[in-house]
Amino acid sequence: MTDQHSPDCPQSKRLLTPLASEALLEVSGPDAVSFLHNQASCDIRQLASDAACYGTFCNPQGRVLADFVALATAPDTLLLRLRAEILERTLDNLRRFAVFSKVQLRNASEDWQLLGIQGRELASALGARLPAFPAAPLIWTHSADAIALRTTGDPDAVELWVRSAAASELLSALKAQFALQADESAWQAATLRQGVARLSAATSGEFLPQQLNYDLIGHINFRKGCYPGQEVIARMHYKGKAKRRMLLMTAPAGTALRAGDALYRAGQAQPAGTVINAARPDSGAQLVLVSTTETAVEDGLLTAAEKGTALALLPLPYAVPFG
Repeated sequence: MTDQHSPDCPQSKRLLTPLASEALLEVSGPDAVSFLHNQASCDIRQLASDAACYGTFCNPQGRVLADFVALATAPDTLLLRLRAEILERTLDNLRRFAVFSKVQLRNASEDWQLLGIQGRELASALGARLPAFPAAPLIWTHSADAIALRTTGDPDAVELWVRSAAASELLSALKAQFALQADESAWQAATLRQGVARLSAATSGEFLPQQLNYDLIGHINFRKGCYPGQEVIARMHYKGKAKRRMLLMTAPAGTALRAGDALYRAGQAQPAGTVINAARPDSGAQLVLVSTTETAVEDGLLTAAEKGTALALLPLPYAVPFG
């Protein structure tokens, strides 16, 4: 077996990945913080100058419409990173609630180049470009032209948001230290290993936060005030248990899985699980985040009810309770 830190292991290489699947939504104006606080599942008011937070936007039924990471670049300006394919529908939904607030909402993606940086000793590799390196999850640092943000507990993965005017020069400099990756699979696989689900067009509006483990990793603040879906989400938290949870699994090389695909127990015609995210970090097995029941996991999950490919369970970096 190849050591994960040997030169021949993909995880030991320094990788630079343009994140075309991600986008930035900007919320600004005198009411930016209060408006977002009333719409999101997280406590936007608690954002510090160097801290980001996870959050979600939900519908009145408590289903998650979008997940995001938010940070405040100024007291009245916030940036939210979310999947590009659901940004416009998220903007449309927020604008319906913004008519009575002094707030501006816009797609800020053209202002920034989003990059994923992976590898060991990133602090030294990026030291010339940043006054400091984010030392913990959901901490961010910045220079005049870039923001560095750790979004998970993985110390070997950091997001770099670069102002578009400086992107060309910075990319040229980084290419001397990092291998440029056109495919986002290795970056997305690192997020999957940390058990962080990402909503897509296929899964938006389908799941409660608990079914995506968002209550376990900080997307939900149960002490804040009301927001769309809050009553449903709080009721499950205080009076019930989630019968469906998200787990990390692996599928053999060559298995075709996409977000929203159904998974089955052997011999059962009704789906017992749903693919939330899938990524193939190399030519080997595929990593898959699955929302399913504990019973289905005990029996095993298949890609089809009959003659389907079996998925195997992998550990997550946090405990997952079932109802």
